[in-house]
Amino acid sequence: MNKNLDIDFDSIMKEFFIEHKNFDEKSWLDFWDGYKKSPIVEDIKIIIDLYKKHFRYACEFYLRYKDKPELLFEEKREYRVILAHLFGDDKDMNRYNEWLFKLAFKDVLEEEKIK
Repeated sequence: MNKNLDIDFDSIMKEFFIEHKNFDEKSWLDFWDGYKKSPIVEDIKIIIDLYKKHFRYACEFYLRYKDKPELLFEEKREYRVILAHLFGDDKDMNRYNEWLFKLAFKDVLEEEKIK
């Protein structure tokens, strides 16, 4: 598993081509300088930018409601029943924060196999 925290577009594309398409790392820069101007790469860049925006929203959601179940209960009606059912009078903040994290990042945390 790659533990690279770099979400820069060029770095992601380099990882894709070298690790998943078996490109030679030595010739990467020559290839990438020409290829990155193609219409398909421009579309991929837009898609990645959208993904980063959605990821940022998930981060903001988590940080806004972390340690604040009352605020989530007040502002997000759709979670009231779940909060009442899962936690009731239980004030276990660690359990709440773990649940909130899984809620905010559920799409990221799902295991997907990359071919």
